[in-house]
Amino acid sequence: MARDENSYDDSGILAILAGLVVLVGMACLPATIAWIQTFAG
Repeated sequence: MARDENSYDDSGILAILAGLVVLVGMACLPATIAWIQTFAG
């Protein structure tokens, strides 16, 4: 399979972005659960 030298592979950037989203999501999870419990009664 021929490789196009002018193509840009952004899979590394997507992996880093996905990792940051997961990291922030896990950090905010306890606060989110607390808010849900507060408003759900």
